[in-house]
Amino acid sequence: MGKSMYVDAIEITEIPVVETPERARASVAFMSYERQVQVMCDLREAPEASSLKRRAALVREALRQLRRMPEFRAGRTALEFRTGLIPDEAQG
Repeated sequence: MGKSMYVDAIEITEIPVVETPERARASVAFMSYERQVQVMCDLREAPEASSLKRRAALVREALRQLRRMPEFRAGRTALEFRTGLIPDEAQG
């Protein structure tokens, strides 16, 4: 069995996209005691800016990308999250 990454914080830094307000670009960082994994997200059709749905959509996209990284996809590292950290809309 591989090791585990216990994520205790998620930081989202949006990059403004003035030309298309329905688009969202952001850096999403998953942070644990030992390390930080950061992915860039680009949503073509994102929920309204500053909304909980937008945050959930960015976290969902970041999780999709994270699960495709070799160490997670191959099962060498398992992801665990602090209770309540992942919005319900982002799970699945």
